[in-house]
Amino acid sequence: MHLVGRRTVVGRGGRRIGLLVLLALPVLLATLAAGVFASVAPSAEQRATSTMGRADGFVSHADPEVTAGLAKELRQRVPGITVLEIDSNSEFPVWVKDRTVAVYYADTDWSSPLADGRYRLLEGQFPSESGEIAVSRALADDHGLSLGDSLPYRWKRDAPARIVGLVESPQAHASYDYLAAPGQLRAWPRTGEDSTNVVFSDYGLLLAGDAGQMDTAQSAIGEQEMRLETRAGFVASRTMIEREPALLLAPGIVVLGVMAAGAFALRMRRTRTEFAILAGLGVPDRDLRRAAVAGAVSASVIAVPAGWAAGSLLALAVRPVLPHVTDKDVAPYDPLLAGGLLTILLSVAVAALAAVLTSRYPAGLPARERARTTPRGGKRARLWAPALCGLAALGIAVAVTFQDDEEISAAAAVSAIVFLAAAALTRVGDALRALARSADRTLSARIALRAFARDPRRPVSAIVIGAVALALTIGILGTLSSVTAQGRATYVGSRHLDQVEALLHGGSDPGAVEKRLATAFPEGTPIVRGSYPVDEELLAASVTPALTPPWSVAWAANGNEDWTQTLGIVDDGKTFAVLTGRTWSPRERKALEDGRILVVAPEYIKGDRVTLSRPASLNGEKPEIRREIRGAVLSDPVDATTRTRASAYITSRAARALGATTVDYSVIASPAGLAPDTEERLVKALEPVDVVMSDVRIETGPETTPSSVWYLMLGLALAAVVTVLGITITSSATELRPDLVRLHRIGLSPGTLRRIVVWQSLTIATLAALLGIAAGWGLTAARNWPVDIPVVMDWTAVSTVLALTLVLAAVYGALAAPRRIGNTLNRTET
Repeated sequence: MHLVGRRTVVGRGGRRIGLLVLLALPVLLATLAAGVFASVAPSAEQRATSTMGRADGFVSHADPEVTAGLAKELRQRVPGITVLEIDSNSEFPVWVKDRTVAVYYADTDWSSPLADGRYRLLEGQFPSESGEIAVSRALADDHGLSLGDSLPYRWKRDAPARIVGLVESPQAHASYDYLAAPGQLRAWPRTGEDSTNVVFSDYGLLLAGDAGQMDTAQSAIGEQEMRLETRAGFVASRTMIEREPALLLAPGIVVLGVMAAGAFALRMRRTRTEFAILAGLGVPDRDLRRAAVAGAVSASVIAVPAGWAAGSLLALAVRPVLPHVTDKDVAPYDPLLAGGLLTILLSVAVAALAAVLTSRYPAGLPARERARTTPRGGKRARLWAPALCGLAALGIAVAVTFQDDEEISAAAAVSAIVFLAAAALTRVGDALRALARSADRTLSARIALRAFARDPRRPVSAIVIGAVALALTIGILGTLSSVTAQGRATYVGSRHLDQVEALLHGGSDPGAVEKRLATAFPEGTPIVRGSYPVDEELLAASVTPALTPPWSVAWAANGNEDWTQTLGIVDDGKTFAVLTGRTWSPRERKALEDGRILVVAPEYIKGDRVTLSRPASLNGEKPEIRREIRGAVLSDPVDATTRTRASAYITSRAARALGATTVDYSVIASPAGLAPDTEERLVKALEPVDVVMSDVRIETGPETTPSSVWYLMLGLALAAVVTVLGITITSSATELRPDLVRLHRIGLSPGTLRRIVVWQSLTIATLAALLGIAAGWGLTAARNWPVDIPVVMDWTAVSTVLALTLVLAAVYGALAAPRRIGNTLNRTET
């Protein structure tokens, strides 16, 4: 029976290769995806080393005096602990030839074992003396720098900064890194003659010690309300997929089951004829079914391990290329042996189950009768459709009932969509018969569609396989576009989307900056100044006007009286529109023009009273001076971005009446959109007025770039679509060959036969695309609904996938059509 099953179900030659490839493809793609993701996702040790080197813990603070005091305390309370100071700045401005470039700055004792592993030395040496620096290779290559060149701090261009080494961050090859000798960041203000800008930095400590010492250190750090980062924290921060990449093998098993069911169903037409002959020779039906399952198992036993091995080898082969794509080191190789073995066992079981389900014949018909009668699935489809719709309704009910639980509701909603799609697939045969009744225009179309109507199992199987591959592709596309759109729609930042704000931390003249900023945008772009009231005495003592602490409004609700939020200045409707994203109402305009405080956050007003908070010192050492003001007005509702910037607004005239003076701390442009070369334009416009890019904020929106695994899955899904279409259409054309032989025998030309195959291929692709797009949209909606994310489809991408599907179907159909059918008439007719 095993030999019979292998010869009939698996076939020989091209039929065997097509089936084996179809079964191996899902496992190959899933194994490749899991292997690539396991290589791309950094291990916990790699993450920890990129942040803290070989240290056991890391702590930082914005005040260098705090970290200096903490280091002294740790050395006293924890004898034997190793403490290494490390200062850093994520947007450190350096002067490259004729412009400012923001880099990541770090200085420490690079010879210490605690700093080992953070950077890889490529050439030269690490900086060890004042005035020596090392830069990343990406920074050097992009700006034509080499050993011995100078790359000074933007505000100390006459201070020495000689490049003595080229380095590379293992987890960020393309980053701009700037390493200096220990203490260099704190020494900049004491060197050179250029004006000094204030650079807000982090001052950290790397700690190393045994478990007891680290526990004591953590207690001491916690007492100062600071947080110690440890290596254990990096292990806990990884996602489930990052911890277990083998989970990506699961979708491959599911897709294999669907493809196996479709592939075995494609073989049933020829198998029925051959089984009828065997039944006529006395072989029982039970043995025939056993032969079909044995053939399926033999095929899966060959295809699945081959797919896993090929996927593993491909994943291993692409590892040397991944650093050039991801710009970081690959993770240690993981062959995923346990997951692979489980995948092989489950895949073989799923393939066997698919063979069992597709090898059943209509009950009560003898084998000889089955050989002459084409089974009709209409009755079973009529039974399956309501059952599947009922299961879908149950899934929807569960999703609605447990909508507060995102995981349960999402799983139930996705299950409901799957059942609805399955119910729709049961009616594909009816759709084919309807198409056959309407196909009267051309001979080839009429023959192609009516052949489908006579025996719909072959096209239905191909449509099911194609629809599954396309549904996965469209679902991934929908997820990517929906997450991106939702991120922008719900984005809350310090500025509204597409706004550009030039901070005046360097003391630049606001009028000059405003004029220069206007040259970077189209004419008519709204440009206003960001202003707030300050104390005149503090203004005189501040390094630059923009760094003077502003007046603010105190929290008025219960429980958070110590919270304050900035009080902004609005003198006209243009400024109000830029700051709030809408025009002011007549009531809001009247309140401001009457000298009242307009409160935009209701938590900061009680009745008509607000509490003004005036800083008494530059560094916050003295308590703030508070004063209650009556006559405040609550504004109409504003968005969350407006409330993060300021809690209330007042005119400059009213601020002066309260004893304040106003300061322009920034200049804000609000263009309709951002051009691709916006950053280059800003550099040319603002560099002459000493506004560097590290002091410019471009509100491009949230970082909505999804995880690389989504793009990886999208690429694999598209590859699956291309491959599956080719295999299913070729297999369908192969099964159609006996009919084509007979049609050629009665006089149809090879061109007509080719058009018949193309019509059938286009029909399969069109129905698969329609069902796949609908199912993919449903899967996206089911995933998004529990978390209140609207479904946003990139219809350009969807249209591209649809066009690709139809073009491939036509090409595959033309290639699969028999070319020398006249020479093989007697051999192919069965």
